[in-house]
Amino acid sequence: MTGFQPAWESLRAHPIPQWFGEAKFGIWSHWGPQSVARSGDWYARHLYGMQPWSEPWERTRATRQQAHHRGHFGRGGAKDLFPRWRAERFDPDELIDLYVSSGARYFVALATHCDNFDLWDSGLHEWNATRIGPRRDVVGAWERAARAAGLPFGLSFHNNWTWRWLDVAHGRDPDTGEPHDGALTKSDGTGQWWEGLDPATLYPARHTPGARPPAAVAEGFYARVREALDRYRPDLVYLDDGRLPFDAGSVVESEPVSTAGLDLLAHYYNTCPTGGLVTVKQVPDADRTAVVLDCERRQLDAAEAHPWQFDTSDGEWFDCSDDDPMFHPRKSPRQVIHTLIDVVSKNGCLLLNVPQHADGTVDAHARRLLAEVGDWLRVCGEGVYGTTPWTRAAEGGTGLGETKGYEHYNEAERAYKAGDIRFTRRGDALYATLLAWPDDGTTAITSLGTAAGLLERRPGRVELLGHGPIGWRLEPEALYADLPAEPPTTAAYMIKIT
Repeated sequence: MTGFQPAWESLRAHPIPQWFGEAKFGIWSHWGPQSVARSGDWYARHLYGMQPWSEPWERTRATRQQAHHRGHFGRGGAKDLFPRWRAERFDPDELIDLYVSSGARYFVALATHCDNFDLWDSGLHEWNATRIGPRRDVVGAWERAARAAGLPFGLSFHNNWTWRWLDVAHGRDPDTGEPHDGALTKSDGTGQWWEGLDPATLYPARHTPGARPPAAVAEGFYARVREALDRYRPDLVYLDDGRLPFDAGSVVESEPVSTAGLDLLAHYYNTCPTGGLVTVKQVPDADRTAVVLDCERRQLDAAEAHPWQFDTSDGEWFDCSDDDPMFHPRKSPRQVIHTLIDVVSKNGCLLLNVPQHADGTVDAHARRLLAEVGDWLRVCGEGVYGTTPWTRAAEGGTGLGETKGYEHYNEAERAYKAGDIRFTRRGDALYATLLAWPDDGTTAITSLGTAAGLLERRPGRVELLGHGPIGWRLEPEALYADLPAEPPTTAAYMIKIT
C-alpha cells in the first residue's frame, strides 16, 4: 500500500472500511467522572455556575447545575469529581455481551471528554484513570472485551473543547467572589488528595474568553490522541469537532491554525490494521472518505453517497437522574428502532450511547431498551446489516422536522402513520419497512407501483419477516400487500420483496 500523505489530496484516496458500511448499529460508552453527579452533560463546565462569558443558551442550565453541585458536593471544582468516580462494579465483558445481544456490530468507548481526564494509562497526561478514581485502564478494559467479542473498537475524543469549555475554572464564585480552582498551583496540593498533580496541566491557561489557543495546545492534544491510537489500535476514531481540531473551521481554531490533524490522519491510516476511519461533524463532499460525516442527534432527509454516522443517546450523554425539561428524555425501543431504520435507509450507521452509572452499571430502562431492539433485529436484521440504499430511501408524509437547539438536533419520538416506509436493499431482495401498522390490514407501497418506474422487474415473492409469505398484487399506483391480523414485531414491520 502506498502511504497516505498529510494532505487532503492524498487522504481522499482513503477508502471507508467495508465493516463500517455493513455494521449499521453500534453502542457507545460515553462514560466518565461526570457520571458521578447524575446530572447530565456539560456538568464539569456548568458546576461553576453562570460566568460572565456564559452563552445565553447555557445560563439556565449553569445556574441549575451549580445549585445541584453545591447541594451534593460542596464548592469543589471539576477535578474534585475525579476521585469520586470509582467504577467499582464495572464489568466490561458483561456489558459487551449485553450490547452484542442487542444487535450491536461495533463498540466505541470514551477516551477523553471535555473535562480533560484521560480514561487510559496515559504517559503524557497525569490526570488519568490509572492514577485517580478507578485506578485502572478503562479504555484498555473496553478494548480487550470488545476484541474478545469480535466487535470493531472505536475511541472518542472531546478534549479539543477544553480550552473554551473549562475556561470557567478561572472565574469566580458568583456568590462569594472567591476564585475557582483554575487558579490553583501544584504546590497548593500539598496534603490534598491531588498532591503531586498540577492543575495547570488539567485546566487551560487563563485567557480572554474567545481567544485562540497557542500552537502548543493543539500539539498536546494530538500527541495524546496519537498515543492512544498507537496503543489501542482502534478501528474508528470519533473527533468531536466540525472539522479537524484546531484547524480552520474547528470549534477551537489555534493561532496559527494547526495542520497536525492531517499528520494524525496519515499516520493512523498508514498504521491501522483495518484501514481506520475518523468521524467529524462537517465534511465537504470531496472529503467524505478521508473523514466520515457524523451527525449528532441530527437525522438526514436523504441517502448519502458514502456511509455516515448518526450518534445519539438514551437520554443525556452522561447518567442523569432528573427529568427536568432541559435534559434529553430517555428513549423508547420504538424510537430507537425507527431511528435505526431511517438512518440505515440513508446509508448511515446508528451509534447509540447507553449511559452508565458512576459504578459502571447500566439501569433497568437501558436493559429493557436493548433487549427489545435486539429482539427486533433478530427478526429484521437481514434488512439492516450489510444493506445498501435503494433508489428511494423513504415514502410517506411524516417529516423529520426542523433542526433546533444548541446541538441543531431534530430527533424525536414521532407519530408515524400508515404509509411512512423506509427502504433498504441487499442482493436481490428489497426491504420495505413500515413505521406504523395499517388499521385496514393492507399496506400500499406507492414507490413500487408500476407507474413509478422504480422496480427493475416484477416481484416473485413478498413476505413479512417474522410471519412468512403474504398476499400481494401489483398495480400502477402501488404494490398492495395483505397483512396478518396481528403484527409479528414491535415498532416497525419489515416486508421483503424478492
